[in-house]
Amino acid sequence: QGQGPFPAVLYNHGGLGDAIGGDLEGTCRALADQGFLAHAEKRPETVSLEGHLDEVLHALETLRGNTDADTDRIGIMGFSRGGLLTLQAAIERPDDINAIVLFAPAPAKNALEKTLESVASIKAPVRIYVAANDLYQADHVQLAKDVEAALRAANKDVELIIYPEFGNDGHELFFEVTDLYWLDVLDFLKIL
Repeated sequence: QGQGPFPAVLYNHGGLGDAIGGDLEGTCRALADQGFLAHAEKRPETVSLEGHLDEVLHALETLRGNTDADTDRIGIMGFSRGGLLTLQAAIERPDDINAIVLFAPAPAKNALEKTLESVASIKAPVRIYVAANDLYQADHVQLAKDVEAALRAANKDVELIIYPEFGNDGHELFFEVTDLYWLDVLDFLKIL
């Protein structure tokens, strides 16, 4: 609603192959309800991450190219594999991103570990969110702590929140927008 340009946010989904993790439309609608221009694109249904970062960077350029987007107020967020790709995009385009949100970033074999070696170029503040029982596919709690530690070691503005256990698999916390974590996201995105 209203006149732009608006602060803008790119959302990157998780998933592997044809399994899509997260809620692309629901997240974008929840952002739009709070005054953000939101954008998400479904990436190719591949197990390999090859080409996925290019897709995310293209989506970021699409968002930045929207005349309703305030290019001085751009956020990027991602869940699981989308969290890893969000971190990689922030490394590739540090001058284009003003806020970074990572929901339970995935290891993708050793891709996250390699990515953490390059976080020095990140300029935007980072928030990391994970449920205490997000341990089923991988130990996402430890992975989130690893991301926080790497960013702290590089003197970055970072905060990690570990939420109480959620259902039988804490990874499912981010399958849809819920107040348990969303209020923290909105509070952080006020910087945009």
